Amino acid sequence: MYFNDDTFGSSATSLTSLAVVIFVILSLYCFYVRELTSLRNVPGPFFASMSPLWLITSQRTFQRPHVDLNLHEKYGPIVRVSSNEVIVSSTKSRHVIYGATSKFPKGDWYIPTGSAGWSDGDELDFLSELYMDKYRLQRRLVGPAYTDNFMRQIEGNLDKILERNIDIMIQRAGRIEDVDHVANFLASGMILSVRIIRGFFHSCDLDCLQVATFGESKGLLEAGVDDGAIQLTMNLWGYMHWVGYVPVYHRAKKWFNMIVKPKLRIILAMLPSLPTRKTTIHSKPASQMTEHVFVWVRKRIRDRFDSFASQKLPTQATDIATRLLQIHAEKPALKPHWVAEMLGTNFGAGVETTAITISSFLDFVISHPGCQEKVQKEIDEAREAGKLSKLPKLREIESLPYLSACLNESKRLHPVVGSPLQRVVPHGGIELEGKWLPAGTAVGINPWVMGRNKSLFGADADAFRPERWFEMSREQLKACEANSMFFGAGVRSCPGKHLAQAILSKVLPLLLMELCWSHAQSGTGRPIRSAFMTRLHKVKVQWKKREVVRRMVQETPRETSAETSSLNTISATDRSGRNTEVSLRDEAEPIVFV
Repeated sequence: MYFNDDTFGSSATSLTSLAVVIFVILSLYCFYVRELTSLRNVPGPFFASMSPLWLITSQRTFQRPHVDLNLHEKYGPIVRVSSNEVIVSSTKSRHVIYGATSKFPKGDWYIPTGSAGWSDGDELDFLSELYMDKYRLQRRLVGPAYTDNFMRQIEGNLDKILERNIDIMIQRAGRIEDVDHVANFLASGMILSVRIIRGFFHSCDLDCLQVATFGESKGLLEAGVDDGAIQLTMNLWGYMHWVGYVPVYHRAKKWFNMIVKPKLRIILAMLPSLPTRKTTIHSKPASQMTEHVFVWVRKRIRDRFDSFASQKLPTQATDIATRLLQIHAEKPALKPHWVAEMLGTNFGAGVETTAITISSFLDFVISHPGCQEKVQKEIDEAREAGKLSKLPKLREIESLPYLSACLNESKRLHPVVGSPLQRVVPHGGIELEGKWLPAGTAVGINPWVMGRNKSLFGADADAFRPERWFEMSREQLKACEANSMFFGAGVRSCPGKHLAQAILSKVLPLLLMELCWSHAQSGTGRPIRSAFMTRLHKVKVQWKKREVVRRMVQETPRETSAETSSLNTISATDRSGRNTEVSLRDEAEPIVFV
């Protein structure tokens, strides 16, 4: 075929013309979204106003909490972070967006957390559920299995695993552990390789969740290895935290996996095998790993339903699974697959909340001189006064106000969720922070921003200072509680918050009662990695056994009897349950619990 110079010249001219047309279209689009939409007066980064690309790039830094804090510091209480999204920071806006009477539905960010439309819509998924009538029905049905009263009813399950786990930790005293785990992320946000360093507090928390849910545990802390659950959770959040801003990608991926991929497998099966690159996972081989926790959960659910079909349920529920089955028997509206999905949610979401909270609490307490000593002094005094058991009871945390204040500080400064809880402005639009937002605008508040709100917590809101909780008036405390976003906000708050609080109320006093904590290295600050859930990153701690000296106080007069040799001795029980005779002849003589 013959080509002359005119042919090539014509092609070059066409390409140039096409480039000019594309440039003009993009320029007009950018001008429109920046200057001609209702959000044009909302301040924010220049490039953020043109497309979601700036926001996606920010997500992929895994530093979203700090990004939003810096944006509000620079631009004020309302910031435009995308062509159709803003973030706000005031308590007034929080009430409007998340209040009990709010009409703001969840935004498109939540699409990848669910089925993305590839289901019959009859699943139970509180995070991604968009239909409020269905959401409220499901919350009412499962609610009795997650009340504060029911947590006290199954408290004995937690005692058993905690006693075993604290003994294991005492045996491992001196070991250096990462408070979370280390992960290497690809630029795309997907995980290429994961090096699990036991997922220490995650393993401990999974043990607690298992006994609370099923009355038995796999003993992950004792095994000292992730069985796959921690890695899977990290994979999921590492993907969802950024793809939520491009839900069309997730829908396309779902379509490919469900429609194209099965057919593609048939075609590939007929082709010669091609070499593939292997992804390396630095963990123990499968032969040394315990059964995957979600496989374990499915088996337990199936066993419970089989047992339910063949025999009557006990009248007294001893775990969450039994209680949900009781509710199902009483109210068939709670469908069997909803029960199964709710039980799975305990592990898919619950483990992150409590494990991250425990690790951040300990990091704050260790990092601030004198704080750990104050908490331990309070614990020792409560033990001496008979207000705190060797295995703390749920109500006994009320006798530990300083520990509770430290926990409140930790929760407000390091909420588990580090991204805005996205909602959508309803029909008719609304004015927030003096700016008009049209219907369909995505809007949200980052819990990290609300936790540092100076109108709530004072000029030093960025500082860890537990004493502030004793200085507040009753009205201020109510305002802080009403505006807390630690467990979500409004009617969409976490359904399992009482379960999480129960674990925290027992684990935290026990960890500081029996052990002394320190950082394995100094000067590292508080590095985080935020993929919706915000973890401490590469923070290492170690612990040692406390040699606790306590003076036992005789609570009630003891009567002389033939069986009692004198009033100079009492029977004491150490942590392991052994009875010992203790002399009271010298009231100043201490008793040592080791």
